[in-house]
Amino acid sequence: MDLLLFTVMPAALIGTALWRIPAAIHSGRAARSLCLTTGLLGLSLLCTNPAISGPIHHMVPNLPVLLRHLLTLASATYLLDYLDAVHADDARSRLRPGLPLLAASAAAMTAIFFLLLPRGATPKADDVITQHLGEIRTDLYMAITYAYLGLAMISGTRTFWHNRRSVPRGLARTGTTLLAAGCATGALYTAWRLIVMTLAHIGAPETPAIHQVGDILALITLVLIATGLTLPPLRTFARYCRDQRNLWRIHPLWADIAEQFPHLVLGERPRSRARELFTLGDRTIDVSHAAFTVRDGFLSLAPWAAPDATRAATVGADAMSEALWAKAALTRKAGNDNPAVPDIVLQDQQLRGPTAEIRWAAQVATYYSKATS
Repeated sequence: MDLLLFTVMPAALIGTALWRIPAAIHSGRAARSLCLTTGLLGLSLLCTNPAISGPIHHMVPNLPVLLRHLLTLASATYLLDYLDAVHADDARSRLRPGLPLLAASAAAMTAIFFLLLPRGATPKADDVITQHLGEIRTDLYMAITYAYLGLAMISGTRTFWHNRRSVPRGLARTGTTLLAAGCATGALYTAWRLIVMTLAHIGAPETPAIHQVGDILALITLVLIATGLTLPPLRTFARYCRDQRNLWRIHPLWADIAEQFPHLVLGERPRSRARELFTLGDRTIDVSHAAFTVRDGFLSLAPWAAPDATRAATVGADAMSEALWAKAALTRKAGNDNPAVPDIVLQDQQLRGPTAEIRWAAQVATYYSKATS
């Protein structure tokens, strides 16, 4: 469990935030806030990793506690800022803590932490809270933390739940639902912690079960929110991998057609196969351009085809014959042979959508690569 909470989840969240950086730079406020939400939450969890918190605690006693709380509140603030950017016309999204309240809360927490809380070194950073729970100075610090976090979680629950049906079905809606559930559990966690803090303040006896319930609620909250934040990027990453795979398959045929018919190239000219493979960003348009170039190249190759050569009329009907037909025609074109007919023949050419066009180009290019290897 410690490996999941202290290493895997922070790594997944920080990796997701790094993946979102280009969109955060070039897109609007929503993408920027979502990137900050994910990254700050990952850093907050990283502060609980003993390998990270230990050296910080050794240099400045108990500082990892303050850093974790401030990063958590900042993450919740930017999550709500993302909600406000996406659903600006929703009154629920305006009932939320914003950056001014975050700044005021952070300043108050920092002042209490350094001026009022005990400064002596403790075996673990969290001991500065657990060992002094029930004292006014500790209760004041934690009351600010839980009040701010509770308000953010309640606002997030209402907005995510209200707007989940407007999100398209799939991973995006699943992620939104998980975020709503995570915020709801987070609100329950803050309420529970306030109850525990009140019981400690009035001197009620503590039992391990009380703290275990809080730990379980915190873990469920983190897992739900972290999963909700990382699911939509997984869909984007899966689409990127699919596009890169199709582009890798199409590339040999695409490059040869582009060399013979430069005027047919849509977008940028083909680069080396390796450079195309390691190009980051959305490749949906690039792979579509490659498939359309192959399609137009087949039409332009008709005059160089052998007189008795025929092409398959349906998608995937005979990809091998299509590939051999293209190889023979490209060889004649590269050898400067005169075209067999003066005009391009548009016989038996079927109209296909982008998805079918990419699938057809990938199938034919696979056999073309085998024929030319």
